[in-house]
Amino acid sequence: MTVNPSRQEPARECGECTMCCKLLGVRSIGKPSGTWCTHCTAGRGCAIYHARPQECRDFICAWLKGPALDGQWKPSVCKFIVFAEHGKGLKLKVAVDAARPDAWRKEPFYSYFKNWIAQNAMQDAALLVLIGNRAIAVLPDEDVELGGWSDDDRVVVTRTMTPFGMRLGALKVHKDDPRIQAAVGE
Repeated sequence: MTVNPSRQEPARECGECTMCCKLLGVRSIGKPSGTWCTHCTAGRGCAIYHARPQECRDFICAWLKGPALDGQWKPSVCKFIVFAEHGKGLKLKVAVDAARPDAWRKEPFYSYFKNWIAQNAMQDAALLVLIGNRAIAVLPDEDVELGGWSDDDRVVVTRTMTPFGMRLGALKVHKDDPRIQAAVGE
């Protein structure tokens, strides 16, 4: 789970949605991603809500943030969670329910993701789809299967000039790999 220091208060409420309690890992309580939290009652919420871990308190999915995404983007409806990870370049992550691995490819979602990365890829942005422990980097003209994924992995978007213009690629690297710094111009 990603803690966002620039957290804003949500514009919406979760209601019956508990997808983050299934799809995201919570290190502080040893909860792996892709499994239901033992404190969650699916469709009802957290049994330890007032004493929940700080990671859970800090997390706000993109649907909760406001009206930019309509009701079909509610995680309990679309079967994935969209969230931003801030740091060096904007990283948009999509955690997908492994029971519905193709949910993110359905319309209007897939076109939205393709448009978002096309508009932001040259500004050190990345769009990463996580399905269980598998990762896919979404690029404007292709989706790159990155294979198994862990908390120590990162995606680096590469840029290669070709006779036809800039070509983007994606690599999975360890969080300490120097290519991460080179990719963001440090």
